[in-house]
Amino acid sequence: MRKRLDCEGSVVTVTTRPPEPPYFATKRRNHPGSPKPKDSNSYIYKVSPQVFPLGQYWAHYADLQWHMDRVASGRVVVITVSVSGTVGLRQAAHQLAQLGSLFALHLTPMAHWTWVFVKGGRTISETVILRGVAQHHAHLLLPLSDLPSPTQSSNQSLQQQRWQYCQLHGAMGGLCDEHSPDPLPPPSPPTLAHQSALANVPVVVTAGARHQYLYHTLNTLLAAPGAQRSNVLVVLGDAPQPTTQLLRLINVNFTQVPVHGKDNFKLFRYYRSVFQLVARTFPDAPAVIFLDEDVEVSPDFFSFMSQTLWLLREDPTLYCINGFSATGFFGKAHDDKNVLRGISQVEWGYAISLEFIEEALTMWHLNTNETDTLFYDEWLYKKVSQGRECVFPEVSRTRHYGIGVNSDPRSTEIFFLTMPIVKTWGIKLHDVEGLQLPRWQQSFSHNIKHSTPVTGNPCQLSFVDNTNNNYVFYYNMTKKSDGNPDYKNFYFTAQCLGAWAFSEQGLHDNVLTVRLSMAVTLYVVGAPYSPHAHLRPSHVIPWDIDLISEEEENILIEKIRELELGKYHIQNLNVTHDTLMNLMSSEPAMS
Repeated sequence: MRKRLDCEGSVVTVTTRPPEPPYFATKRRNHPGSPKPKDSNSYIYKVSPQVFPLGQYWAHYADLQWHMDRVASGRVVVITVSVSGTVGLRQAAHQLAQLGSLFALHLTPMAHWTWVFVKGGRTISETVILRGVAQHHAHLLLPLSDLPSPTQSSNQSLQQQRWQYCQLHGAMGGLCDEHSPDPLPPPSPPTLAHQSALANVPVVVTAGARHQYLYHTLNTLLAAPGAQRSNVLVVLGDAPQPTTQLLRLINVNFTQVPVHGKDNFKLFRYYRSVFQLVARTFPDAPAVIFLDEDVEVSPDFFSFMSQTLWLLREDPTLYCINGFSATGFFGKAHDDKNVLRGISQVEWGYAISLEFIEEALTMWHLNTNETDTLFYDEWLYKKVSQGRECVFPEVSRTRHYGIGVNSDPRSTEIFFLTMPIVKTWGIKLHDVEGLQLPRWQQSFSHNIKHSTPVTGNPCQLSFVDNTNNNYVFYYNMTKKSDGNPDYKNFYFTAQCLGAWAFSEQGLHDNVLTVRLSMAVTLYVVGAPYSPHAHLRPSHVIPWDIDLISEEEENILIEKIRELELGKYHIQNLNVTHDTLMNLMSSEPAMS
């Protein structure tokens, strides 16, 4: 469920509506083996723009920064902004100013702006209209020169293919870095203590047209200790030439499945085809690891999987192993060795058994009238998991860095882009055997029983004393007429604590485990609905938002507003032509 956008050459287009494809003139580099042009003058390349919807305030600026970081020095970059495309520019404006833009930090919300520059070099053209709806044109001729070829290599043929690919595709990071290119082919990573647990486990990467994302994901995947290149299979839906050429260049196995339809209906059918392919191709695999094209893995990803995959075989109450933490958000993830279990969708970087895949396929209909969701991961959770849970680390082993068709920009920025990820590898996990349900229930219940009860407003700063202790907070959770729990009080409690409040992801028996520090755990128990509610001391009254005072309600509202909108600030609302000219004349000239 990811939006597929292209950025070819090294043109990045920033706009709230797709422009006509821009053109730029450049001269071919004389890379080893590159064919000599008949005309030694310039070529005109048609470039597909990368569109960043920066009329939206949240998250998309980070995607622009991600792509800009991966444009090689010496490449020509064209950025154009129209309508309200500067509203969400935010931190990216500082990056662009450091790259040499005069206007990036001073653009009004309705500015029209075009900047043409050499990455790591000088500005060629920069024009701006601060206000108004006039058409904006920029005409320029690019000065051309031959640039030095990268260092010669013993594997000349492969390097020729690399630089030919890099001539046509921008924002490829180390693949196209002429000063310090990624090794090609990359070296084999170290093996693990439990390497044999991964021997027959295929790693399926689902991908399409976003070759910049795919290269970064495969780079982190194949460099992670325990990775086995022969086990990796990229399954393409859309398979444009830039993607297939990249996979051949880096020697990664790939195949394609047919895709039909649009948007989420297309994606729903695509993932079904992927599951069918996996069931046919790997019928004897003990488990299968799945990864999307815009998910980077921790160096400890395979180590984590190698120590936990056996649980899928031994514990029928589990259906997945997630490398992504359901609860490990910023400030709430501390112990790299700790592993939890709870109800969860398959998330970014997960493993499931062949039995579960086959079970899903028997229920997976393509008629949209037969399902109430077209999000395949949500559908697996709601229709196939049947109450089974997932194992996940306290500190995530994956990070979802891409922004696609189903990404909510605000949630992406507030929760996912800031999530910590383990940076080391070979971590020995704590008590993996204790994740099996009977032992887990015994330990879980014991911890809640012996935790110190806390009461009061969960949004107050003094709510929990962060000393070396475990705490438990009971809130009112009752059963609705349809038999499901009422999550209203859970929503406000989780929001106050900076935890995920928008679904029951990560809960075990309607208990949320919040790790406040390395030594402090808070158990948030829904009473009387949770089976652990009987542990509540009689003098402790479950918290209920409908019973709090007006003063407490104001504290709660202000805290949630701060969490949701505290950083929301539109820049340069009062900038005019005169103030900008005065500012420009008073600033020191930029080199």
